[in-house]
Amino acid sequence: MPAWLTKDFYWKAFSLLMAIGIWLTVRHESEAEPAVPLNLTENNTYHDVPVIAISASGDVRQAKLAPLTVTATISGSPDVISHLQRNQIEAYVNLTGFNSAQNLPQDVQISLPKGATVIDIDPPQITVTISK
Repeated sequence: MPAWLTKDFYWKAFSLLMAIGIWLTVRHESEAEPAVPLNLTENNTYHDVPVIAISASGDVRQAKLAPLTVTATISGSPDVISHLQRNQIEAYVNLTGFNSAQNLPQDVQISLPKGATVIDIDPPQITVTISK
């Protein structure tokens, strides 16, 4: 037998057996079915969420919004979604910088508790009229 094969033969045999053992373990684990489903989020739709007007610089009492409510689809962990109440969902339009407007389309934004994410807002924009 060649010297390169017989030199440190036991170490080489041990290394080969370890490599085969690792390969079999990885192959077996990669074929196994996951025990827990991977869907870790839930969605819930909230209808008739009231929209408010906010502004850092002006009075928004004269602002008229149409429509007054939106439908929001919210995503989060099952624990967050099960404890989420409608009064924790705050839909608003930011009117900062507007003194007057006629039929101004504005994006609806939603403020949510930690762990919840907005998936969809219907309608995504509302019409704002601000009279002086």
